[in-house]
Amino acid sequence: MSKHKMVNGKLLQMNKSYGQLKNKQKSKIAEWMYQAYKKQVNEGISDEEAMSLVLDKINEAQIWVPDYEVEKKYNGSKNKFKRRLASENIPQHIYQMEALLDKATARLDVLEAKIEEYKELQSDIKRLEEYYTSQQWKDDFAMDEKGTFPERLKRGVLSEDGIYNLLERNKEMMDWINTGSED
Repeated sequence: MSKHKMVNGKLLQMNKSYGQLKNKQKSKIAEWMYQAYKKQVNEGISDEEAMSLVLDKINEAQIWVPDYEVEKKYNGSKNKFKRRLASENIPQHIYQMEALLDKATARLDVLEAKIEEYKELQSDIKRLEEYYTSQQWKDDFAMDEKGTFPERLKRGVLSEDGIYNLLERNKEMMDWINTGSED
C-alpha cells in the first residue's frame, strides 16, 4: 500500500504519525485542541464532538495525520489544557495583589533587619553619650576652641549640638520602636 495520495495535484504522505508533523502544523492542531477543550468545558460538549471540531479543522487545513493519533494526543493533553484554562481565568488583580504582598513582605524583612541592627547599635550610642557627658569631652571641646586640633579634623563630636541632637533623635526613635513592639 502506498504511503502517498494525490490530492488536488499534490502528492501527500498519508500515514504520518503526530510526531512527524511539522512544528507549525503541531502548533495549529494544539491550539485547535485547546479551543475544542474550552468549548467542551464551557458548553459541555462530549469528547466525540470536541474531536470532531479538531478533525474538521485538520481536514480543512489539509494536514494528513491518522484520527487515532489526534485523539491520543488530545486525551494526553487534557491535563495541560485544564491548567492553561485555569490560569486564563485568574483575574489580573490577583497577580497585582500578589506582587504587592511580595514587595511589602520584602520591605518589612529589610526594615526588621535594620531595626535589629539599630538596636544592636545602642551600646555604641551609650558610649557616645557617656563621652558627651564626661570631663574628657569638655576638655576636648576646650582644646578645639583654642585651636589645638588641625583644621581638617572632622568635628561632629566636638560640636555642642552634634551629639546632643543625635541623642535626642535616638531617644525618640527608641521610644517609637519600643511603643510599637508593646502593641
